[in-house]
Amino acid sequence: MLSVYFCEDNPEQLAHYQEVVQRYIMINDYDMQIKLATASPKALLAALETDAPKYALLFLDIEFPAEDMNGLETAIAIRQQLGFAEIVFVTTHSEMALLTFERKVEPMDFVVKDLGREQIDQKLRENVDYGYQRYTNYLENTENLFQYTIGGRKFSLPMGDVYFVSTADTPHKVSVHAANQLVEFPGFLKDVADQYPELYRTDKSFLVNLDNVSGIDSTTRRLIFPNGDQTDVATRRFHEVKTLVQKHLNE
Repeated sequence: MLSVYFCEDNPEQLAHYQEVVQRYIMINDYDMQIKLATASPKALLAALETDAPKYALLFLDIEFPAEDMNGLETAIAIRQQLGFAEIVFVTTHSEMALLTFERKVEPMDFVVKDLGREQIDQKLRENVDYGYQRYTNYLENTENLFQYTIGGRKFSLPMGDVYFVSTADTPHKVSVHAANQLVEFPGFLKDVADQYPELYRTDKSFLVNLDNVSGIDSTTRRLIFPNGDQTDVATRRFHEVKTLVQKHLNE
């Protein structure tokens, strides 16, 4: 998932940017989520330190008169904290554009507020598109992915985030249960098993990523995951699964 952050000290502009981006994410069904909208650079950095996202898109103002650090300094700190961070400056200070490159911040874009609301909104949407494209390209080049299709559109998740895949209540559909989401898509469990042999079939209804099992209940013969979800294990497979899971848990 691509996490989105805003840091803008004008409350009206902050709320508007958040609304524009949230609506655009929903329209395009992007695997993105707004994590924080704040007027304080320090609050932003604290949130990133407490719950660091693996992938982030950040919209930052540059001038914060009430704070003791500006947006450029915030961006430099973000670069030091996060491995994948796409930064977009939204500011009235167009003269700062060159400085952002000189300081090695490498922003994805520099949006000048003097453009007017309509053009700013369009720039925000364009940067959501571009940021998401860069995110998906990065995943394809660096991650082992679980991919699925809905309505002709392809989506992907890092395999490391996948807990298990199960048959869905809806006929001819399966569900992927992941760290931050639950998605139902057309397909059959057998086809998923053929495509992703690293997922272990624990019974006729579940394919499990054993690396993400957090516990095992020997009484009910169920696997437990970090979010509390559980899956069944067929009796004839329980001993083998238990051995594999315990080996993983003891590593």
